[in-house]
Parts: sequence; structure tokens; C-alpha cells
Amino acid sequence: MRSTLFLLLFFLSTAAYSQVITVNRNLPYLSLGKSVSYFIDVNGKLTIDQAAEKAKRGEFLRSNAAILNFGNSSAAFWIKVSYRNQARSKAFLVLDVSSIESVDFYKRNASGSFTKIHTGSLAPENPALIAANNYIFTLPDYNYNAVQQDVYLRLKTNNILLVPLKIAVSESLVEGLNSTERVESIYIGILTTLFFFNIFVFIRSKDKAYFYYSVYILSLFVYMVCYFRGYSYYMGYDFRVFVNTYPYLFLGLGSIAGIAFSSSFLNLKVLLPQSKQLVRVLIGSWIFVMILCLLGYKSYCSMLVQVLTATSSLVIWLLGVVVYYKGYKPALYYIIAWAFVCLTSVWVVLSMSNFFIYSELSFKFAPLGFILELLLLSLAMGDRLKDLAASKLLMKSEKIRIQEENLYLISTQNERLEKIVESRTKSLRKIVKSLEEANTDKSRLFSIIAHDLRSPFHSLMSLYSLNDLDLLSLEEVKMLLNDSRKSFDHIHNTLNNLLYWAQSQLKGISTIPVCFSIPVLTNDLMLVYQPLIKRKNITTEMIINDEQDVYADLNQINLVMRNLIDNAIKFTPLGGHIRLKIWGNENFIYIDVCNPVAGVLSIDQLAEDSDLQPSYGTSNERGVGLGLQLCRDFVEKNNGLLKASKEEGCVVLRFNLPKFKPGITPVSNK
Repeated sequence: MRSTLFLLLFFLSTAAYSQVITVNRNLPYLSLGKSVSYFIDVNGKLTIDQAAEKAKRGEFLRSNAAILNFGNSSAAFWIKVSYRNQARSKAFLVLDVSSIESVDFYKRNASGSFTKIHTGSLAPENPALIAANNYIFTLPDYNYNAVQQDVYLRLKTNNILLVPLKIAVSESLVEGLNSTERVESIYIGILTTLFFFNIFVFIRSKDKAYFYYSVYILSLFVYMVCYFRGYSYYMGYDFRVFVNTYPYLFLGLGSIAGIAFSSSFLNLKVLLPQSKQLVRVLIGSWIFVMILCLLGYKSYCSMLVQVLTATSSLVIWLLGVVVYYKGYKPALYYIIAWAFVCLTSVWVVLSMSNFFIYSELSFKFAPLGFILELLLLSLAMGDRLKDLAASKLLMKSEKIRIQEENLYLISTQNERLEKIVESRTKSLRKIVKSLEEANTDKSRLFSIIAHDLRSPFHSLMSLYSLNDLDLLSLEEVKMLLNDSRKSFDHIHNTLNNLLYWAQSQLKGISTIPVCFSIPVLTNDLMLVYQPLIKRKNITTEMIINDEQDVYADLNQINLVMRNLIDNAIKFTPLGGHIRLKIWGNENFIYIDVCNPVAGVLSIDQLAEDSDLQPSYGTSNERGVGLGLQLCRDFVEKNNGLLKASKEEGCVVLRFNLPKFKPGITPVSNK
């Protein structure tokens, strides 16, 4: 009986009193949950003095886990930490989690009364402590005599309450924080790299699976890193409050993206169409959690999330197994990767439900399992990318091929319609332009017929009328006929140009190239124009550097040379000089017609392809405005180019023709 009573008193004493922690430089930077005691304030109304009194009476319970797990409760929890500072330097109490909404730290000052420091995930910044992704409280330093000192924490949150507590001196604190940050920076870097890589692949490939995967990574990054590990503190107060108020909004979004990714990656709509309803139920459940979270029911969300996380992971993993056994080989990496998600989810859920003792390993297992899962999924996505590059269709089923083709046709229908509209618009513009040009040509033709041909004929008719009335002597008739010679030449040249132009507009001119000599043709034409040249007292010079024959249409080039020589005579001032130069290179003969101008015609006008207007020469000679246009067209039909330039006050009209080479077809100079 005495022994039984003794054992009962022993267990009560161990439950009532916490172990005193000895603080020195050899104290490891580990969670010290087993060395503290706690009290559950169901109503959350105890004051620090009342809590201290309960601790004295032995009503605090001793913890049996390195990391305290109080589950999901609306109660407030008091934690008593007893320690002796033998390091004779500052010591710190580290609450290595930042997602607790309300944290009150109580320590005694030199007078023996309690000093309170308030903080928490929803509280404003407090300069009395070091707050980042954890809370670091400075322990009282007024007593280094190795006597026992007590500090208290009051914790309250609308979520699962995990309490990893550590005590350290400055050196071990810095070393421990650096060690933790090095590990966490590695998986933060991995997550960031994976996110940007998959976004880039999505932009390049337009594969929705990569988009869902990117959203999955980003959402769970916010939940795991910013909320669970507390790095939202570095992104400002407003963002930290938002993440800690609505954490399950990001977890829900990530879970929905993960389900959508799995459905797309595994081709569930095709390979397992009966799973559609199951996928919708999972997505609907997570949407319900997100709505509850937005409405402020964070505590209820916490309970639902534990069930949904494990359930969703197991269901999606089983769907992957079924698809793999149906012959979809890319699902292999997916099954292995998602197995880590299932294992992590089940382990964490069971640990939080106190089925397992929540330890330091459990605290680090969730991020580690998540990282391993993402890395293995990246292998699966890399394999998918490789297959997509080799072939857009991985399925052997004809049904899948037809569906993919239909999707492609639907996606490109808009583009095809736009191209048709654009093509028809271009055709209409060409028709409008050709109609405008035809109208301009019609107006020009009537102007030529009305003025350039009618006026000279009127002069001739007047001459013959006077002669019929015997009002002119023979000498006067001869003189007037000589003066009318210019009108005859003008009428002949005008009719020639009009006929050739009309024929070209009706597409009736055919180019028949033959071999002939440009110097011979030029000499013959210069003899024809000698009377006009002498009348204007013009000197001419012909330079021949290459006498090789050309291969072109003789009639067309004859008209070109006539028009160029006629223009040169027309625009050259009285007493001027005209130079003709014939030269060549390996493939072409070049003909230059150079004459001075007195500001009558600009180079810009000569260089235009169309819309040439009639102009007057230095002796008031009128042109029809078609000559150069015909010249340009005929030169191009004979594989040459006509260009206008200005050199030292002279206009130079230069065109080229292909040399005659037996057995070789001339190459166009365009």
C-alpha cells in the first residue's frame, strides 16, 4: 500500500513540475519541449499571476514531446520554462514558429514583478523582441548566480498549435539560425527555380499541365514557406497578416492546381473518364475549404484540411497507379513522386492528431517530402517535355488522335478566318487601286486626244483651207509646211506612244528578244532627230565603250531610245549639249542619255513609277506624259532597269540590257 502511494506521488510530481534547463555554451540548439510544463486555460481568462499561482500548486503538466502539439483548440495555453543560466551571458528563448496568432511572453524583472511582451502573426511589430520567421525573447539577465528562474508563455491561435521551443546563448543561437536558414534557402531556391522553369516551358509549349504545375508550386510555396515557416515576415506587415489570416486559401488553390495538373498529366478525361466525378468532388471540397477560410472559419478549415490533404493525395495517387497499369508509361515518375506526397501528408496528419509523437523530424518532414515530390515530378515533366518534342500525340488510340486534331482545328479556326479576311482585304485594295489607276489613265488619254492631237490637226486643216482659197503663195505654203514638220513629228511620236501604251494596258504586248547592236540603233535614231537638233543648235556626243550585242526586243528598245532622245532634245536649252554613252560589264550593256536642264523637270518626277503629268520643253514643246512610263515598262520587260539621276546640273537617264551570250538565257537585273 505504501509503495503504491509512493508511485502515485512520484507520477504526480513529475506531471506537476517541469525540468530545470541548465543554460551553458554546450546546450544544443534543439527543441526542449520535454523540459517544460504547460497548463490548458479552457476559457482563456487567466492572468499571469493566476497562472504563476497554479504553477506553484503543481497544476501545470509536464510535456512528453520535444515539440508540443496542442492540436486544434480555442483554449489558451500557458507554458512554463524553468532554467539556470550558468553561461554568465545573455540567453534567449526561441519560439521557432511564427504562425501563432497571439503570443504573450512574461518574465520577472529585478523587482520580482512580471513584464509582458505581446506579439503574434497578426500583431504589429514589437521592438522588444526579435521577430522574423520565429520569435526570439531575451531571457532576464539580472541574475547569473545559477539560481532557477521562470518565464511564462501564453499562446492562443485558431489553428493547430505546434510549439517548438529552444534556449540558446548568442553563439549557439547564431549558429543554429544560420544552419536552419542554409537548409531552408536550398529548398526555397529549388522551389523558385522550378516555378520559373515551368512557367517558361508553359509559355513555349502552351501545355496546360505546366501552367497547373506552376500554380501548384507557387501556392504551396506561399503556404509552406511564407505561412508554415514564417517567411511572410520579410514581405511586409500587410502581406504577413493576409497570409496568416487566410492560409488555407493558398493551400486550397495549390491542391486544386495539383488535382488539375494530375488530371491533365495523366489524361484522365481520355484514359479514365469515369474518374471525372471523383475529381470534381475533390475540387469542390477544396473550394468549400477556401470559402470557409475567407469567411473566417480558420479553425474548422484546419480540421477539414487534415482529412482532405490525406484523402486527395491518396485518391490522386491511386488514379495514377490505375492509369499506369492501363499502359500509360509516363505515369511511372508521377506515381513515385506522388507517393512522397501521400507519405508526407499521412505522416503529418497522424502526427498532428497525436497518433505519433510530434518531433523535430515531423516538423522538418513536410517541407522535405514536398521538395522530394517536386523534384521527382520535375523528372516526370521533363520526360513529358521530351515526348512532346518528339511527338504531339503519345496515345495509340485513334480516338485520342481525333480529339487532338479537333482541338487543334478549333484553336486555329480564328487564325484561318483572319488570314482569309486579310487576303480578301488585300485583293479589294488592289482592285480599288487598279480602278483608280484606270480612271487616271482614262482622264489622261482623253486629255491627250483632246489637246495634243486635236491642236496640230487644227493647224494643218487651217493651212489646207487657206491653200484651197488660194490665199497663200507657193513660197508661203512651203514655209508653212516646213514649220508644220515639227507638228508631224509630234503627232507621229504621240500616236506611237499611245498605241504602245494602249496595247500594254490591254496586256497585248509580247516581248520577243533578238540579238542586235545598240550603237547601230542609236546612230540610226540620231540621224532621224538631226533636224530637231539643228533647229535648237544642240551639240551631241556619243561615247561607245562596249559594242557587244544585246538580247532584247528591238521594237520596244527602239521606242525607249526614241523617247529618251526626244526628251533630251525637248528639255535641253538652246545651244546645249547632249551626251550618249554606251558601256558595259560582264553581263549587261548600259546606255546613258545625259542632257542639261533649266529647272523644267525635277529628278523626283522622273523617278516616279506612275502618275507622270505632261510637261513642256525649253521651246514650249509639249509631252504626253506617257513616254518615260512606257520606257520603264519596256526596259523591265527586257530584264533591265531604268533609273534617273542628277550629275552636275544634268539629268542622266540610264538603263541596262542583258548582253547576248549564245546558249545562255539572260538573268534579270531586278
